Amino acid sequence: MATTNDMLLKMMEQLRADFSEEREASRQSRSKLHERVDGISEDIGAIRGDIRILGEVDGQVRGEIKALKKTVTDNQTSVQPTVDAWRDLLKSGRRISWAFSIAGITTLGGFVAAVTGLFDWVVGALKAKGWL
Repeated sequence: MATTNDMLLKMMEQLRADFSEEREASRQSRSKLHERVDGISEDIGAIRGDIRILGEVDGQVRGEIKALKKTVTDNQTSVQPTVDAWRDLLKSGRRISWAFSIAGITTLGGFVAAVTGLFDWVVGALKAKGWL
C-alpha cells in the first residue's frame, strides 16, 4: 500500500511535469510572438525606407517640373517677337490676297467688257457691209 509520502511524491512529480509542459508551451508561444514582432518591425523598416525613397522621388520630380516650367516660360518669352511678326505677316498676306482678288475681278470684268465690245463691233461691221 502506498504511503502518504509516495502519494505526495507522485503528485509533486505530476505537478512538476505539468509545470514543465506549461513552461515549454509558454516558451514556444513567446518564441512565435517574438518572430511576429520581428517580422512586423522588418515590415515597418521596409515601409519607412519606401516612404523615404518616395519622398525623394517626389521632390526630384517637383524640381524637374519647376525647371521645365521655367524653360517653357523662357522659350515663350524669347519666341514671342517671332510669333508676333509671323501673325503680322499673315495679316499682310490676307490683305494682299484681298487686293489681288479685287484686282482680278476688276481685270476679268474689263476683259469681258472688251470681248463684248469687240463682238458688238464685228457684228456691226458685218451688218454695215451687208454680210449679215
